[in-house]
Amino acid sequence: MNYILGYGLLLAYLFGFIIGFSAILFSIIYYIIERVAWLKYYIVFLFTFAFLLFIRAIKLLSFLTVPSFMSGNIFNTLYFFSFSVAMSLMLYFIPAFLYRFLNLKWTFKENIIYIIVSVTHFVLSILGILTRFDIYIISSIIFYISIIVIFIIGILNYKKIEDKTIKFIVKILGIITIIIYPVLIYQLIIYRREAADIGSMDITLVLFYIWWNLVMLGYLSWYFISIVKSKNIFNSSNTKSNDNNVITYENNKVSNIEDVENSVNLTKREREILSYLLDGKTNKEVSLILDISLNTVNNHVANIYEKSGVKNRVELVNKFTK
Repeated sequence: MNYILGYGLLLAYLFGFIIGFSAILFSIIYYIIERVAWLKYYIVFLFTFAFLLFIRAIKLLSFLTVPSFMSGNIFNTLYFFSFSVAMSLMLYFIPAFLYRFLNLKWTFKENIIYIIVSVTHFVLSILGILTRFDIYIISSIIFYISIIVIFIIGILNYKKIEDKTIKFIVKILGIITIIIYPVLIYQLIIYRREAADIGSMDITLVLFYIWWNLVMLGYLSWYFISIVKSKNIFNSSNTKSNDNNVITYENNKVSNIEDVENSVNLTKREREILSYLLDGKTNKEVSLILDISLNTVNNHVANIYEKSGVKNRVELVNKFTK
């Protein structure tokens, strides 16, 4: 690999990390607002994916600056160990996220199965590092086969996604994965320890990482813009008045809550919390206002979502402000 390509890849990694950590930050904010169960596993997946690429970037940087250090046994051992940790964690947190995202049952059995797969991958990776590198290749094969199985589970349950926007996002991510994944499989076949492998694998991984996070960043940006627009609608509704017939947003809001409450059977406390949610308050702010625990608010919000037939705050706002 020439140095021009190397520095180009380094810039691509830098751009990827900016996009990736922006997606992580937005995801954390989204989780604070929505407290969606699957999102915390997705955040861990994003951190793990970023860590995996960070390891590759360090190896690339070493190749460009101190190539003699990169060829040392200590560096290679640390590199493959860190890489193995990241891949093993992904084998657990990807299905943990996907099952919850698709509302599939994540039972004790599934939990044990994916823990065993993750631990097996890690053990074989370590054995490959310390003994024969062919064993490391076997662990990589386990990783890629496991990801294929998880991907098939996603395809089979794709129709269960009710939110059209999320369904569209999942479709785009699926297409990106279908395009990139065969390339990764091919690179696995030709993988050699001495290559280890600065070049084509980096290009594939960084492109996959950038496109994946751009799509998610687009969705999260749309979500926050929708929240802001909804809040602006609230504010503008509050200021509208008519000399003969003054109608405030607050009256409209209460009326809408009462109408929908009759059909979805919200409790008095849920109606109270709903009114604060429609005012743009976060779960944490509601807990402080009502002097109740954040966990209690989260449980009430989850019940409101379920009774109202919505998945997130944007859908909730749309439903109660029509």
